[in-house]
Amino acid sequence: MSDIHAVPPRAKNVPVIDMAPLLQNGDAADLVQEIRTACEQVGFFYVKNHGIPAATITAAIDASRRFFEQPLETRMKTVKDQFHRGYLPIGTTRYPGQSPDLKDSFDISVDLPLDDPDVISGLPLHGPNQWPDLADFREPAEEYFSAVQGFGMRLLEALALSLELAPDFFTRHYKKPTILMRLMHYPPQDQALDEGSIGATPHADFGLATVLYQDPSGGLELQLPDGSWISAPFIADTLVVNLGQLMARWTNDVYRAALHRVVNRRSQDRYSIPFFFNPDHHAPVECIASCQSPERPALYPPVNAGDYITQLVQKNQDYQPNSGTDSRS
Repeated sequence: MSDIHAVPPRAKNVPVIDMAPLLQNGDAADLVQEIRTACEQVGFFYVKNHGIPAATITAAIDASRRFFEQPLETRMKTVKDQFHRGYLPIGTTRYPGQSPDLKDSFDISVDLPLDDPDVISGLPLHGPNQWPDLADFREPAEEYFSAVQGFGMRLLEALALSLELAPDFFTRHYKKPTILMRLMHYPPQDQALDEGSIGATPHADFGLATVLYQDPSGGLELQLPDGSWISAPFIADTLVVNLGQLMARWTNDVYRAALHRVVNRRSQDRYSIPFFFNPDHHAPVECIASCQSPERPALYPPVNAGDYITQLVQKNQDYQPNSGTDSRS
C-alpha cells in the first residue's frame, strides 16, 4: 500500500454527470454515453440533480452522527444479528491479508417481517431491521433509504441503456432485492490501533453499483487502471456512484469494479452513507452477450447473486452474530 500520509492527487477524470435529463424523462442520450465512458475508464462518477432533497440527506447524516456519538455499550444493544442488520463495531471488518478497518457501521436493508417465507426459510440477508432506542433516528433513515432506492432504480435503467440493453435489464432483478444502506463512521486516522489500519482498506464492492454520500471530510480514494491512486473529494450537491463486482462479471470487465479505500486524515470524525444496490438473491449473473466475443471470451462463470455476495460477506468480517452468518462489508 502506498504511504497513507501522502494525499493522492485530486481526481480529474471522474466526471460529474447531470441526471436531470433522465429523471425528467428528457433526451438522455448524452448522459448515457457519459455514464458508459466513466464506467469503462474509471468505474466511478459523481451525479448531480439526483432528485434527493438536501434536507433528507442532512437529516440522515444527523441521525447517523447521533447514533455513533452514543457510548459503545449503547451501540452494542443493536449489534448485528443473524439477519445482517444493526451495528458492527470498529475493527471487525477485515479484508483477507489486510489490517482491520478503522470504522464502525450500522446496516439497514429491506424490512421484512418474521413471517415472510424467505425469512422463515433462512435465506441469507433477509429479515427485519433493528432500530436503536434513539429519538429521530428511524424516520430520517427510512426516508433517506426510500429516496436513494428510488433514484437507484433510475440509475440502473441508465446503466442498462449505456450497455445498449433494455431499460429493465437490471431492474427486473430487483423485485425483492438485498439492497443495503450502511451508516458509516470513521474516526480520525491517528486513532488507529493497528499500524496498517485505515478507514477502509482497498476493496471493490460486491454488488452491482453503490450510491454514496460522503460528508465534507472527504477521504475517499480510488485506484486507476495504471495502479495509481487519486482522491475523490466531497463535491457539494452530488453523490458518488461506483460499480461493484457483479457489474464486472455481468459485463466481462468492460465496466470496472474499481478498488477504492478511505483514509480519514482530518482531526474530526468522518460520516458517509453508502447504498449498495445488490439484486434479488436468486438473480442469475452471467456475461452479457454483447460483452463477449471469440477474441474476448467470458472471464467468469455464471453465479447466483445472493450466493456470491453471501460468500464474500463471510470472508470479510471477523465479527459473527449470535446465530447465522454475518453481513457484508
